[in-house]
Amino acid sequence: VFRQRLHARHHGRAGSGQNERSISGGKHLTHSDLTRQHHISNVSIPPWAWGLWLAPLALWLVLWVVVPEPALFIQVNQATRVLPDDVWALLNMLGNGWSAFAFASPLLVFAPRLLAAGVCAGAISGTLSRILKLYLELPRPAGVLDITTFHILGKPLTAMSMPSGHTLTAFSLAAAFYFSIPSARRKPYLWLFLLATLAGVARVAVGAHWPADVMAGSAIGLFSGVLGAHWVSRLPAPLLAPRSWLLRVLSLGALLCLYMLATSQIDFAQAEPFQIVGIVIVIFTTVLFVRQQFTRRA
Repeated sequence: VFRQRLHARHHGRAGSGQNERSISGGKHLTHSDLTRQHHISNVSIPPWAWGLWLAPLALWLVLWVVVPEPALFIQVNQATRVLPDDVWALLNMLGNGWSAFAFASPLLVFAPRLLAAGVCAGAISGTLSRILKLYLELPRPAGVLDITTFHILGKPLTAMSMPSGHTLTAFSLAAAFYFSIPSARRKPYLWLFLLATLAGVARVAVGAHWPADVMAGSAIGLFSGVLGAHWVSRLPAPLLAPRSWLLRVLSLGALLCLYMLATSQIDFAQAEPFQIVGIVIVIFTTVLFVRQQFTRRA
């Protein structure tokens, strides 16, 4: 009996080893390798993505040669008058941290890795933006030009122009979301960059920024978004589970956004109806997230 049990145990280990080798394609995997494959996201960042931030800077250089400031600002500001202020107020909200987080909050339930990447990218770009604004201290259009020569929505802003904080927020979220999606399924989500571009144009349309500020903001946002997606792709899967401490912290952030949307004006009075939409989205997300906390695992 002892020999039969020993023989069966030996064959069981051999079969387990064969299964492990067959799963790995003939390559021996250690326990740590298997754990890493199980916990780390399979999202990869293509090499070209790390140089994507150079594109808006190249466009900035071309535009500066062809139509230098302030002529370029005046032309864009006047051209955008074809659309009503409500449209630009909505697009502007895509770059405001409070409203952008509120609109993206359903990702907390449906795609938490994307939301975590967006928050990480937003923190990086926000820090860089604050440092550059304080260091450069460049004037905005209203601080240089006669305000009767261009369209301004809301209270005129005169300082802390470079870079555009709204633009870098929009592009950091777009890049973080896009590059956190598996490469085989990314292409349909290129529209994220279109929304970010429109958010940048909105900053010129409302008279708050020079086109140069927008180009700089988009460059910083793209780099921050790729970096945020890269870092979050290395987070272990249990850290992004519904009952993890990280998602609970992010849920508190969503509630903070709800409070800000409910108690303050986000940039412009024209944005108030869209603030209500953001509040509804956060409430919907919170209800779903709380249900997850009390749902028993199968």
